[in-house]
Amino acid sequence: MELKAHGGHVTERLRQRGAPVDELTHFDPASWNLVSAEVRTDTGKWVASTWCVRVGTRDWWVVVGLGNALVTVIGVDPWRKGQGESIVTDGALYAFVDGVNERLMRA
Repeated sequence: MELKAHGGHVTERLRQRGAPVDELTHFDPASWNLVSAEVRTDTGKWVASTWCVRVGTRDWWVVVGLGNALVTVIGVDPWRKGQGESIVTDGALYAFVDGVNERLMRA
């Protein structure tokens, strides 16, 4: 699936960061690693997800939003996991989001 990279913010970040646009806009959930999923806490609805993909010798985080939109890209060190103190990794909300993600990946 191709991600849309048309917004001013994302095109500027792609340029500033020297990102490999073709590789980062060709979304492949089978080979990309999910870093995080953002959901609204009031509804549990998905807002965006961040994925890690290796291109050449560099790891990139790719943030995907609604409508297959590329939100931003960040070149990261391979040890970076995306788990700060505000990241939920268990509990009822996590289980709910995990179930939503599982259904989306099967679709």
